[in-house]
Amino acid sequence: MGLLASKLIITVCSKSVEKSKVVNDAKDFRYVTEQCQNHYESLRELFEKDASDFREVIELKKQRDKSEPSEEKSKLQRQANDLLEKTTDYVLEIIEKCRLLAEHGLTMFERGWPYVRGDSGAAISAAIGGIMSGIFIVNLNIKILKDRQYAKDNASKTQDLYAMIEKLQARAFSQVTSLNKEAIGAIQLELEAK
Repeated sequence: MGLLASKLIITVCSKSVEKSKVVNDAKDFRYVTEQCQNHYESLRELFEKDASDFREVIELKKQRDKSEPSEEKSKLQRQANDLLEKTTDYVLEIIEKCRLLAEHGLTMFERGWPYVRGDSGAAISAAIGGIMSGIFIVNLNIKILKDRQYAKDNASKTQDLYAMIEKLQARAFSQVTSLNKEAIGAIQLELEAK
């Protein structure tokens, strides 16, 4: 979802630079493009690491389940949990990248070329969806890792994530509401003109 948000914002920036008559805006849009391209590359790398390492977590758990109760079973469980901590850290990084993308999407919705605000809105939605998906995953992993210090150290992070996503959703909803008022206003003007 973050990868999609990145590409959508880059598209909005490109169109906004093309249509911008204000040099400072064009400079700002180029900056956002550069940031989103960097986020895209980071997200792609994190996605690949997460997929690879989580595949290994699953393999370790399969080996553990086939093992007879023994030290080997405990060792495999520890290895799987160590790797699960690592993949949870990846997800926390992905959440942060998606937060930044949601912010860029909101900026472009407000300041970019008005005729591509649909793409800005889609980018905002995708970024918020990435955050929400990440929160689900982090909570599940913390539940699985409940006996570890890692879970205790990171459990409070989810509360901060809830507060952050609520603010982003409120800002996004505010933009949808303002666009809806514009649409209704445009229809009323059209009806009045007839």
